[in-house]
Amino acid sequence: MRFKLTAAVALALLAGCATPPPPAPGSAASKIVAMGEMENIEVGAIRVARENGFLTVKVQLSNTRTKNKMMYYRFAWLGNDGFPVADDEVWKTLNLYGAQSTFLPAIAPTPKATDFRLEVKTP
Repeated sequence: MRFKLTAAVALALLAGCATPPPPAPGSAASKIVAMGEMENIEVGAIRVARENGFLTVKVQLSNTRTKNKMMYYRFAWLGNDGFPVADDEVWKTLNLYGAQSTFLPAIAPTPKATDFRLEVKTP
């Protein structure tokens, strides 16, 4: 009986330590790369369109806390092969006020961009 209880506790601990599965390719979650903890920032709708040959993106971000939250972000523009087609952007600062929701707009610097990745880090 004691062995079964110990085995059940050990199994529960191992299940809690398992890494979550990676996001499905093409899903909204696969477009966001968190460089560290991304606590209290929730990614909402992502809108992608092609205007005048350039890829345009709008990403909704929401602060789930009532306190202000600062974050840094940049977009990486990718080609058909998944490799970057433009130089790295500089990191930009965004202050999300308590319970605020906002959209991050971006336009690809080159018409060769067919996909993107949003890199986010918080202090």
